[in-house]
Amino acid sequence: MEAQRPQQDPGDDGGIRWESFYQHYRKPGYVPGYEILHKLGAGVFGIVFKARKESIGKDYAIKFLKVDDEATRDAVARELSSVRLFAQVDHPNLVSIEDRGEVDGIPYLIMGYAGQETLRSRLDAGPLDREEALRIFVQAARGVQALHERSLVHFDLKPANVFLKGEVARVGDYGLSKLVTESRHSLSFGRGTPYYMAPEMLKRRGDERSDVYSLGVILYECLTGDVPFKGDSEWEVLRKHEEEVPILPVGVQGTLRDVVLRCLAKAPEERFASVKDLIDALSGARAAPPSASAQGQAEAEPRPPAGPGIAGANSGRGTEADSESVRAGGGGGPVEGLFRGFELVVMAILGPILLLSTGLGHVLAFLVRLPGRLLGSAFAILGYVLIVWLVVVVVFGLLGLVRIVG
Repeated sequence: MEAQRPQQDPGDDGGIRWESFYQHYRKPGYVPGYEILHKLGAGVFGIVFKARKESIGKDYAIKFLKVDDEATRDAVARELSSVRLFAQVDHPNLVSIEDRGEVDGIPYLIMGYAGQETLRSRLDAGPLDREEALRIFVQAARGVQALHERSLVHFDLKPANVFLKGEVARVGDYGLSKLVTESRHSLSFGRGTPYYMAPEMLKRRGDERSDVYSLGVILYECLTGDVPFKGDSEWEVLRKHEEEVPILPVGVQGTLRDVVLRCLAKAPEERFASVKDLIDALSGARAAPPSASAQGQAEAEPRPPAGPGIAGANSGRGTEADSESVRAGGGGGPVEGLFRGFELVVMAILGPILLLSTGLGHVLAFLVRLPGRLLGSAFAILGYVLIVWLVVVVVFGLLGLVRIVG
């Protein structure tokens, strides 16, 4: 038996009806031919649900696009025709677009189900090892390459748009930034996300090399666990993308370091001309021997053992000063023993003084606050006495009134 669609209110003008959506979206057939199972997530562009196609029992993802008003909805509806271009792209590293439509005045897209895990959630769970980071990144880059080969640009690449299912990474949400550009005014909407946005996007210009820049930020985060630039506002982040040079930790060396920095070049013409060139360059980095990694660097440049205090705080990181001290011959033997003995003597003298000063500080702080506390207590007691006095006055007044009346 075919499921009944919710009846439209006779007084409804056919506009956006989110209230009706939330009342009926779980009913079979709300989206014709599909049963919505549960919510997968929500983001800038819309709300995503897992759905099952009733005729074959296959899982899909349905994204209901966020639109602000009727004019925006009409503009998005017109742009939805361009989804046909994206739907024709068939690649194992892209989330497929299966269909489009509109229900309760809300445009939606039906996409292949690529799982619930994303590169964003994987990064939030902990750092990736080098091999896993490069495996996921290369797959995502191949998906972007497939778009570029069809003259399509993503413009909103970020870890949240890289979906992970088993060993396969797929890029999703391509084409959506173009659909909702007119409905948002913030730079973080419709034209990319500030943490991953190429500098030229601030001037509303961009092409395939803007996606190369965003891929460079993703690669940076996969290797280091964080983005290259942060700030208190999206404008501050964008300014850093325009002006500041990214700093890579010492663990990222050799070809891999060169690839990241070239992706993050400020001028588009200084980046890789294509994603294919980027992937080819990465193949050399993946084949590099372990000496190119932080572990190999540590073996190639021995450091002096970390002692207590400041030296211990820098253990495992290594600095140029550490290497110089080793080369100068000042890293061990009697000299090191002499300095350690001197450090112990200083600590033996300063330790009791530090404890005494700390204790005296607490005592003085207590004495300074004591008058205030006593005064506060006095006022509190005075307040209680005043309240009791008022209660007594009222009670006796009422008793006197009763006697007069009686």
